[in-house]
Amino acid sequence: MATAPPEIRGAAAWRWYYRYLRDPLACFAEAKAAFGPLVAFGNPLPFVKGGRRTVLALGGEYNREVFSQPDLYRPTGQVVRGPKGSAQRRIRLGIFAMHGGQHRTQRRLMQPPFLKGAVASYAEPMARLIDEIIGRWPVGGEVDMYREMRTLSNWVAAHILFGNEDFAASIRLGLMIERWLELDSATRRTFLFLNVPGTAYHALLQQAVEIEKATKEAIERNRRTRTPGSDVLSNLIRVFDSGKTRMTEADLVAHGVILYAASFETTANVLAWTLFLIAEHPQVAAALAGEVAAIEGWPPDEDAIDGLPLLDGVIRESMRLMPPVAYTFRSPLAETRLGKMPLHVGDNIILSHFWSHRDPAVFPEPDRFLPERWRDIRPDPYEYIPFSAGPRLCLGYSFATLELKLTIARIMQRFRLTVVPGARIDAIVQLTLRPAHGIPMEVHDADGHFAAAPVTGNIGTMVKLAGA
Repeated sequence: MATAPPEIRGAAAWRWYYRYLRDPLACFAEAKAAFGPLVAFGNPLPFVKGGRRTVLALGGEYNREVFSQPDLYRPTGQVVRGPKGSAQRRIRLGIFAMHGGQHRTQRRLMQPPFLKGAVASYAEPMARLIDEIIGRWPVGGEVDMYREMRTLSNWVAAHILFGNEDFAASIRLGLMIERWLELDSATRRTFLFLNVPGTAYHALLQQAVEIEKATKEAIERNRRTRTPGSDVLSNLIRVFDSGKTRMTEADLVAHGVILYAASFETTANVLAWTLFLIAEHPQVAAALAGEVAAIEGWPPDEDAIDGLPLLDGVIRESMRLMPPVAYTFRSPLAETRLGKMPLHVGDNIILSHFWSHRDPAVFPEPDRFLPERWRDIRPDPYEYIPFSAGPRLCLGYSFATLELKLTIARIMQRFRLTVVPGARIDAIVQLTLRPAHGIPMEVHDADGHFAAAPVTGNIGTMVKLAGA
């Protein structure tokens, strides 16, 4: 009989928890090399039995077992829980933290703005917003591409999904959410949950209060000033105000915060990493520029934008290498098994999009940016999971895909981008996989003179850049 996967306890577990807090993605790689793709880390206190375990499960096999059974495995939330009765606890309990019947019911209520017909209607306003943002770029100058893509995605989400035409207000809320995620990450790294001034945890709880307040104000402003719209926020308010659902006021606010954050945080990161990877691979950049130059009219219709195979491959490959969410958590609601690992109620399971996408059996040369691979491969939906998988597949998948394609195509039509030589490009996990210091890029006319630039930072350990 095959033995169960290893379980690490006591002082040895302490070392792994410390590595996780310091650099989770490196920790996962080291753990897999040491123990295999399935390992449990138990109580770090010597001679103490029991307690919640952290189970690391890497690969499509385990993704399938967990993501395909949402009634058995519940999400545990991607951000710090916060004290009972706190704004932090309330705003983290949006749609992503729900499970079972509650999740299915409220997900259905959110679907109309994300259905195929609705998404297709967003192309024209989305294209106008893209032109407005990139039209400000100084040819011959420099921009922080990460900051620019955050601004663009924030504005697209606010205007189209949340019916907010106040650009300054949407930027303020976006910056508040960005700071909230930074404080959440800092709290997790220090593991210091003390609500006293001067700690990251205290600042996190205060930031949650401000975000909750700003979201409530946005909801009331929508009620007072807008005619009923088809955007996500108007739809949620209309459903809540009808009294025909069990959605509470707290649910409405939490949905607003989490959907707003998710709708621009993830897309902004994908856009920034994609433009970086294109710039660092001149042959891909030249071929993509030629492909999008053939687009007739702006914006292109659905068939035209979907008929660009290299654009599609570039975006898929970027999300494979630098997925917007690097890992996620689930917890079993009943005693069960994951592979050969017995699981207990309350165990914390970590599934990694980042490392699932680097399985060499599925993706040969997994650390290289090879968009052409998507002409020939069709990975299992649980092997390639940039938008998660199974019944909880991201609601905004079609919306995000349209925004990614339109933005990359338009930028490649109008500009040639080069990373500032010597720039330090570090990737960190703060809920999303984002650039730690931005991505400084030079903006040129679309002259076709593509060239990679030397860069430093940990990006070189994640992606084998052209010439490496």
